[in-house]
Amino acid sequence: MSGELLGIPASGWVTISGYVLLPLAWWWHRRGDDRWAVATLVLCAGLLRLGPSLDPCLHEWDERYHALVAKHLLEHPMKPTLYEHADTPHGDASWATAHVWLNKPPLSLWAITLSLKCFGMAPWAVRLPSVFLSALAVALLYSLARTLSSRTAAFWAAFLFCIQGHLIELASGRTSNDHPDTFLVVFVLAALLAAVRMARSGSLRWAVGCGVLAGLAFLSKSWPALVIVPVTFLFLRGQGEVPMKRSIQCTGVMLLAMLCVALPWTIYSNLAFAEEAAISSAAHWRHFTADIEAHGRPWTYYWSQLPMIHGEFAPLALIWFIAVPFRKRPREYAALLVWLLLPYIVFSFALTKMPGYTALAAPAMCIILAMAIEQWCVPSLHPKILRAVALVGALGLVLLPLRFSLDRTRPWVVPEQRYVIPPQLMSASARTIVTGCPFPIELMFHTPIAAAYAEDLEPLMRGALEEQGYRIVGFKDH
Repeated sequence: MSGELLGIPASGWVTISGYVLLPLAWWWHRRGDDRWAVATLVLCAGLLRLGPSLDPCLHEWDERYHALVAKHLLEHPMKPTLYEHADTPHGDASWATAHVWLNKPPLSLWAITLSLKCFGMAPWAVRLPSVFLSALAVALLYSLARTLSSRTAAFWAAFLFCIQGHLIELASGRTSNDHPDTFLVVFVLAALLAAVRMARSGSLRWAVGCGVLAGLAFLSKSWPALVIVPVTFLFLRGQGEVPMKRSIQCTGVMLLAMLCVALPWTIYSNLAFAEEAAISSAAHWRHFTADIEAHGRPWTYYWSQLPMIHGEFAPLALIWFIAVPFRKRPREYAALLVWLLLPYIVFSFALTKMPGYTALAAPAMCIILAMAIEQWCVPSLHPKILRAVALVGALGLVLLPLRFSLDRTRPWVVPEQRYVIPPQLMSASARTIVTGCPFPIELMFHTPIAAAYAEDLEPLMRGALEEQGYRIVGFKDH
């Protein structure tokens, strides 16, 4: 999307419209019509994520790799590849140069593939599934929070999820783990909403739904989705009066449904691509023991990120939640606390740390913050100084995340043109190999070429490829 108005790009105006509509959602909530309030928040969330997604270039973190693999899945949906041709140079020991690419499970990649099939090879099409799901999650979170708390707390939980800057970055591909983490967050949230419904009703249909959604969460980001299991068990014991026998039955059905969804791809990929699967699995576990790609950070990293991502008052709200609501009703709120703390604790032990690793805990944090907003706004607090302090705290829980959101979206900034594809390469032969390219992954996504490399090829390799019918050209020649 091009063009500027008052120095702001058109994509920026899309984002700004999302912020402008937020007071309308609050107005609907104040009128007591939360259906329209939630619908407005879903629209706002979509606009806040769509604006940054109109960036004309793929992002240099993980998105470019996800986009390229998704493009190749158009031709063979059950074989994820990065470097498409096995006879071109590649390195299976690295996720950034592999032929068969198993660095992430396939669900988000399949969704991107479908979007590319429908809308063409455009960066915004890569992001569209994440934008849609992340916006839909606002309604899911409202429903879950409404079950656990009041309609006021549910509204503020949905509001905070809507504006959360890190979730916006993930859905728009601007930060590491982007679309797989977005899918993980949404399907974990959906699975736990089904878990609460299962806990309240003892229904095996909800158990099946919870298991299917948990399986889809596993196909989004693998084993971090297993946080669903202990949280679901705690919901069963804390939400409602379902007998123990029925709870065990529901848990068994949920686990069986989860395995039915998650196991087929897991078994298939390990049998069909045994060597690559072993390399990928070992690389994932190395995050706990090695500093990978200079992302080693101290164990306090995620805890120090909490005030930035959720607002500087978020730690105070968490302490309040543990000291007041949780202490008074530990059985009811244990699941919510475990959902939040388990990812933070587990990933704090990993030597390699990335911001997205704890994103799956964001819905739980939004609910806790929303409960604090509601309670800190109670007008009956005495003395007046305490009431004033509590109101300032509640305002901070809303305004500080909003500030972080604006800092992440930056709608007034014109998107940077990070690379330009030479027109000649857009119509190049499918047997073309480009060398000396500063953005090889992006070039392979946008063009039909066979492969692209940042460096020149060795003479022997070049000769062997030319004998196989490949045409090798230098990027600088175009």
